[in-house]
Amino acid sequence: MKRLLMTGFLTTGLLAAFGTAGAAGILGQGVSAATVTQSAFCQKYGCDEPFVRGREWQFPYNSTQTLVILRESNEAGSRAVSVQLWVRKEGLNTASDQQAFQDVQRLALGYVPYTGKVEGCYAASTTKTLVTAPDERTAGVSCDLWPSVVIFEVTADPAYLARTAPSQTNLNSGPTKLNQWDFRNCKAGGASFGCLPTGKAARCDLVITTKGEQSQVVRAEFQYEIEYVQNGQAVKKLLPDKEYWWPGRQQGALDPRVSQQGRTITANVSLAVRDQPGRRVTSLNTIARLTFANGAVKTAYEPLLVR
Repeated sequence: MKRLLMTGFLTTGLLAAFGTAGAAGILGQGVSAATVTQSAFCQKYGCDEPFVRGREWQFPYNSTQTLVILRESNEAGSRAVSVQLWVRKEGLNTASDQQAFQDVQRLALGYVPYTGKVEGCYAASTTKTLVTAPDERTAGVSCDLWPSVVIFEVTADPAYLARTAPSQTNLNSGPTKLNQWDFRNCKAGGASFGCLPTGKAARCDLVITTKGEQSQVVRAEFQYEIEYVQNGQAVKKLLPDKEYWWPGRQQGALDPRVSQQGRTITANVSLAVRDQPGRRVTSLNTIARLTFANGAVKTAYEPLLVR
């Protein structure tokens, strides 16, 4: 894998400012909220306490910019798989966004692989790759334009995460727990999407892995939460209806389907968001409550961006 060779050097003062963990970066490392709030980034920008959405932590620090950390799971010490800067479109500013993005890269990696301009991200119709695989743990540095925000992101390499995952002994010991989960794919109208497309009926795979005692899923309950912006106000609403699955249950065309292979559980759910004038839906969040044959009951909360 190609590596980006760094030129120049970090000064002793900068290394001291970040400390040992900061110099190495948090991407691919186990993190806590304190790790982030005590980092040089948050010391500089004054991050608020995190808003927690499952395995996602949002650290707002001013009216237009938010630091976002996505972890493998919502368990303590889970590894950071993505470090992001969200900038609201009404607050875009070339100078401040470029500086903050460089500081986010430094928080993630300990150095800054992309030092170029950010204006091209303000009109990106698809994900714009800025740097590919700058080191062995990093898949890339990118940006993307969403309805209300521009997202700058540093993403961990899946192969690196798999290679450095906890040992099998640790995965097999203890009670049944959920280990990692995320949406892998959404299909609508014969096409595949990395998000939920507005106005199209889609079926999306929520893939969940377990650790601890291995057990079969015997029941699954799904509930959904919608986030949208209307009249300039952000709204989050828990939808009352629930969907169910269990072995042998007669499932309708729009009902969830659950399959399991060893420690990997795939919940295929039917999702759709209507295009409603005056309302811009930003996220549809799935709450999956799984009951196992050994009596364990575990919940996964996973947001899915709507575009």
